[in-house]
Amino acid sequence: MSPASASPASPSSSSPASRPGQPGTAWVLFVTLAIQALASAATIAPAVVGPVVTRELGWSPSLIGIYMALVYFAAMFTSVVGGTLVSRFGAMRCSQASLLISSAGMGLLCVGNLPCAAIGAVLVGMGYGPITPASSFLLLRTTPPHRMSLVFSIKQTGVPVGGVIAALVVPQIEALVGWRLALASTAIACVLCAVIGQSVQRALDADRDAPAAFQWRDLIKPVQLVWRTPALRMMALCSLLFSTIQLAVTSYLVTFLNLSLGWTLIAAGVALSISQVAGVVGRILWGVVADRWVAPRTLLGILALMMAAASVGVALLQDSTPFAVVAVIAAVYGASGIGWNGVFLAEVARRAPPGLIGQATGGTLLFTYLGVFVGQPLLSTIAVAAGSDGVGNYAVAYAVLVVPALTCAWLLLKGRGKER
Repeated sequence: MSPASASPASPSSSSPASRPGQPGTAWVLFVTLAIQALASAATIAPAVVGPVVTRELGWSPSLIGIYMALVYFAAMFTSVVGGTLVSRFGAMRCSQASLLISSAGMGLLCVGNLPCAAIGAVLVGMGYGPITPASSFLLLRTTPPHRMSLVFSIKQTGVPVGGVIAALVVPQIEALVGWRLALASTAIACVLCAVIGQSVQRALDADRDAPAAFQWRDLIKPVQLVWRTPALRMMALCSLLFSTIQLAVTSYLVTFLNLSLGWTLIAAGVALSISQVAGVVGRILWGVVADRWVAPRTLLGILALMMAAASVGVALLQDSTPFAVVAVIAAVYGASGIGWNGVFLAEVARRAPPGLIGQATGGTLLFTYLGVFVGQPLLSTIAVAAGSDGVGNYAVAYAVLVVPALTCAWLLLKGRGKER
């Protein structure tokens, strides 16, 4: 069975919520939100403690960007085949396996040498990739079409919620018992969530198709679908640029404040948590706005302009800048640079051909993760080249992000009159 038939049902498909014993929309949303949050925390936590790790082990801070690139390089491939994996094993079973794989990767990161760190990053990415296609599979079966932006946005708040967990909790644990146990605690939380998910696994995976098997052509079919569908192609290209900006917030903000401006790791973590909380609020708010007042494509263009302004704001920060100013800039950056994702995924689901939502989601996510894979090492290289004494100039890297933000704004807003 191919991902086409294994992908999330179209809005006209029958809903499991209508069958006896099947969880409803609220419970499915809660479960997928929790899984998304912990998967996100597993990817972000190493970047949060990255300044301490690289300093202790004598590594270059640019390796933080390499770590994120490896994570999303692996996620590119597992997200593309997510439809097949979900069909064969079930969306919940895939999510459980993803959490366990991510926890194994975190364990390897705790070893503290480069080969294990590289393998650990790949495992974290392999676990992260199928999470979104699996949750889309579940939510599309229980969500009314006129609530898709809001529900998808609420579920996608799991990403910044995971960022808040990583930004606030992980530095505190690191200060008490060291960075290894801080990462290990995140891995343990992933394992516990996978175990708890077993209580609803049978009900949520009742529609799986066990005979479905992976075929190599499954890697290319979602990409072909996206590239041949103009609306999906536009969304994919913009998500490639948006993802570079989003990961610059979560990957480099702590490093910039800690190494360049002299903030403590805990204080920098608080600033990062503000951006993540703003991302949570933004994802829900933009979901409501896109459902009720502003066309999704137009709204995404407006968010791109906000990202450009926030990038300039971060680039201009000085060690004497008041915390309140940093907090406002971080909030704007989080609300836009993190808040776009739910509206984007709901729009992809709307624009996908009937019965091909899984392929469309996986195909566009490949471009999204490609943006991280290419963008993060590029930004690290720019920062290191512009810096001195081994400390990167991350202000320059943030200034460069104005270019992709304005590019997206132009692409999205130039054709807004034809959107509906």
